[in-house]
Amino acid sequence: MTAEIMTALDLVLNPFVLMVILASCIYGLFIGAIPGLTATMSVALLVPITFFLDPVPAIAAIVSTTATAIFAGDIPGCLLRMPGTPASAAYVDESYALTQKGKSEIALSASLIGAVLGGILGVALLMVFAAQLARFAVRFS
Repeated sequence: MTAEIMTALDLVLNPFVLMVILASCIYGLFIGAIPGLTATMSVALLVPITFFLDPVPAIAAIVSTTATAIFAGDIPGCLLRMPGTPASAAYVDESYALTQKGKSEIALSASLIGAVLGGILGVALLMVFAAQLARFAVRFS
């Protein structure tokens, strides 16, 4: 399993892939922060560009855009009481109450920390259970 992880890190830590991730995170941040534009819409607008990329940068762009757009939807939810994405709707009431008290940085920090920890935990669980899940899924065919 260590060899597979090292191979994956080698693919992802390529400078071109890192530049694609940075650009798609900035794109996802802008799209997600605009109320009414969802993470799904940001990916739909990104797909024509990914046709011209190799598979690893294309997947990295889609994943980083989605994750960043979902987090960015919390920004207008916190500051304007208007969720940027549907995933941010549950977050609006408590975060806006903190903003009215002058503690918007706490609300946005909690959102960012939750998004980062959730992403890391999700990736770790997927790495551990992907093989077992694949074997289970093959039994249905």
